[in-house]
Amino acid sequence: MSDEIRHNYFSGETLYACRFDTDGTVFLTDGSSSEAWGTGASDADTYDVALTEDGSGGHYVGDFDASGNIAAGVYQVAIYLQAGANPADSDVCIGQGEISWDGTAEVTELGISGEQAKAVNVYGPGE
Repeated sequence: MSDEIRHNYFSGETLYACRFDTDGTVFLTDGSSSEAWGTGASDADTYDVALTEDGSGGHYVGDFDASGNIAAGVYQVAIYLQAGANPADSDVCIGQGEISWDGTAEVTELGISGEQAKAVNVYGPGE
C-alpha cells in the first residue's frame, strides 16, 4: 500500500512526517531502525518522510513505510511544516496522530470487519 499518511494544509507548502515508536524513539527515513531523536549527528533530515501534495488542493500524502522495514504495531506520526531548504529540528509540528500497522499496510476498521469490498449506503436527512 501507499499514501497511508494524509494531512490537509494550505496548498503549496512543503510538509514531511516523522514516525515514532511507542517508546518515543523516532524511525530513520528508511524505517530500518529507530533511535532517540538527535542520536549522533542525526536531526529532522535523518527522520523525515516527504509528503507530496496530491493535486493542488492542499491534500498531502506519503508512505508510512515504503521499504517494508517497520514491524506490525501502533505508531505515532507527526506532521511538520518545513521552513527551509531541508527538514530541520526547528520546523513546527502542525499535526499528529497514530497509525495501526500490520507490517505491510495500515490496519483499518473496515479491514478488521471484512467490509472493505462491500458497498456502503449513504442517506441524506429524512431518508
